[in-house]
Amino acid sequence: MDAILAFHSIDDSGSVLSYRQDELARLIGGLRAEGVRFARLGELLAPADDSLPRVAITFDDGMRSVRKAALPVLWKSRVPFTVFVVSQWVGRDNRWPTQPAGIPRFELMDWSELEELCAAGGEIGDHTANHVHLRGLALEELERELDDSRRALEDRLNVEVRHLAFPYGSHDAGAVAHVREGYDAAVTTRLAFLPEPAARDLHLLPRLDAYYLRDPSRCLPLFGTRSRARLALRALLRRVKGAVYGG
Repeated sequence: MDAILAFHSIDDSGSVLSYRQDELARLIGGLRAEGVRFARLGELLAPADDSLPRVAITFDDGMRSVRKAALPVLWKSRVPFTVFVVSQWVGRDNRWPTQPAGIPRFELMDWSELEELCAAGGEIGDHTANHVHLRGLALEELERELDDSRRALEDRLNVEVRHLAFPYGSHDAGAVAHVREGYDAAVTTRLAFLPEPAARDLHLLPRLDAYYLRDPSRCLPLFGTRSRARLALRALLRRVKGAVYGG
């Protein structure tokens, strides 16, 4: 069994998007002790050579705290990671028009900081141009949000961008079809461990939200029966809430 972990900001504020630096270090240490192998996102697209569980670390939005607080921990632990960047908001903050009320303001990395991440071995993924809901967009809008964004990231950072994170997990058949043409894989906000490799839809991969991984003493071992049951219950409650409130 494998998993993709989804983080946003690494800070001490306690917001819904935040995860503390010391807990990140404890989580990584605990996963290593559990026998987990940290992998690049692309490595999870193929079956493993051994039976060890694999985990990929991802960060959405490109928040500045990733460079300041997460990178030292990841670099020291030699853990690969992917940062999904909102191309038109590089160097700004996360106050894009679709941001829900109540989400705190976070500064985003500028191009030079993203270059530092690349130099440190970080992978850059696409998170659209403007962090929009991809559900219901016409082809021209999809091209602007996806194709233009990917090219901007590749040209400015001199990297190949092969992975996408759907903002808010929002997509429809048209968006997914377009993503299949341009990316090797895409991740969603569906809360789940990865299914077995043969059953994975590479362009609708689930992730484990770091919000549910706070306090590593409660969520480790991650692949243990207790944590798997707890996360399955959380996923069920999220689906019920989404059905009731239409989210």
